[in-house]
Amino acid sequence: MTIAAFAYIPVFGLPFVVVLGIVLFIFLCITASIAVLKRRGALENVPFTWHFWFARISLLLALLHGILGISVYIGI
Repeated sequence: MTIAAFAYIPVFGLPFVVVLGIVLFIFLCITASIAVLKRRGALENVPFTWHFWFARISLLLALLHGILGISVYIGI
């Protein structure tokens, strides 16, 4: 199975690369909102290290999403 074929595996009726992009967008929004809400003082119970963990996971998801998206075009 090639990487491009893996990118097109249907998940919830959509290709896996699309679902991964949606999950990535959600993680990016959570990462940004943790920083904004901590700065405003609205999130006092959530430690700021969660922001860094969500940012790391977002970077890994972005890397995987990019590899899957590019693999479709270059045919690997």
